[in-house]
Amino acid sequence: MLYTESMHWFFTVFFFIFGSLLGSFSNVVVLRMAINRSVIFPPSACPKCNHQLHAIDLFPIFSWLFLRGKCRYCKAPISVQYPLVESFMAIIICLSFFKTGLGLKFICLSSGMAIWFVVSTIFIRGEVLKHQPFIWAIIYSVALKYFLADENIFNMNFLLIAGLSILVGLIASIKNTKVEFTRWLCLAFLPFLYLPFSLYPYIAAISLLLASFNFSKTNSIKARWVFYVLQLGGILLNIYLTKTVLAFIEYVG
Repeated sequence: MLYTESMHWFFTVFFFIFGSLLGSFSNVVVLRMAINRSVIFPPSACPKCNHQLHAIDLFPIFSWLFLRGKCRYCKAPISVQYPLVESFMAIIICLSFFKTGLGLKFICLSSGMAIWFVVSTIFIRGEVLKHQPFIWAIIYSVALKYFLADENIFNMNFLLIAGLSILVGLIASIKNTKVEFTRWLCLAFLPFLYLPFSLYPYIAAISLLLASFNFSKTNSIKARWVFYVLQLGGILLNIYLTKTVLAFIEYVG
C-alpha cells in the first residue's frame, strides 16, 4: 500500500465534503431540537411553504449558493446559517484530518471540536430551553479526552476549570433563566478543557467579563455574540495547536 502527501491532500478534500454533510445534519439537529421534533422524520421541507425538499436542494453549501439563498418553490429567503454551519463543520473535519491523518487522534479531535461547535450554535440561537444538550456536551467531551485520548484530566487543573466555569455560569444567570447557567457554564468549560493551561487567565478574564454583561438587557446580545465568536476561534486554535503526528513515508505492503 502506498500513501503519499498527494493522497493526504485528496483525503483532506474528501473529509471537507464529508464535513459539509455532517454540518447539514447538524443544522437539522439544532433547528429541530428547538421545536422538539425528530431529526429523522418528517423529511426536510421549506419552513415557509412546507414543500418537501429534493436532493438537489440539499447539497451542502452549493445548493444555497445556487438558489441565491431563496427557496426554489416559494422564493422565501433561506437563513445564511445553513451554509455557514456546513462550511465551518467542513473546515473542522478536514483540518482535523490534515493535522492527524486517519486514526484515533483524528476521531478524538474532530468529534470533540464538532460537539463544541454544535453546542456553541445551540447557545447563540438561544431557542433550546433545556439543560441536557449542554450537560451532554460536557460529558462527551470529558469522555473523549479521558477514555479515547487517554489524558489524565482529573487533577487540580480540572477542579480549577470546573470552579471557574461554575462562577461564569452563576454570574451570567443573574436575572436570567436557570438554563442560562448551564449554557454559560458549558461554553466556559470547553475552552478550558481543550486549550493550553497558559491561556487559562485570558479565558477566565474574558469569560467572566462577558458573563457580567449578560444580565444587562442592553449588552446581553452583544456579549453572547462575542462569546460565540470566541468559541469558534478557540476551536480553530485548538486544531492548530494539535501536534502533527503524520509523517509522509512511502511504503509498500
